[in-house]
Amino acid sequence: MDLDMLFFLIFAFITVAAAVAVIFSKEVVRSLMYLALTFLGVAITFIFLSAEYVAIIQILIYVGAVTVLILFGIMLTKRKLSGGDKCE
Repeated sequence: MDLDMLFFLIFAFITVAAAVAVIFSKEVVRSLMYLALTFLGVAITFIFLSAEYVAIIQILIYVGAVTVLILFGIMLTKRKLSGGDKCE
């Protein structure tokens, strides 16, 4: 097994683990950070495929713009508290 294959398998595992963490994460902001890590892993996969332009666009559009847009959407909306949580 050469070094490129080893790096690819490591980044593929990190990408899949982050995608699974997006699904099972209880907090929305933490889930968003895992989603950004998933997008970054996909961009690294594009680099392994010698598609550097697509990787740069992936990072700029998805990791940069979409993640920040979703984060601002989360921050600017009011959260309803469930019955067990108390506001003081």
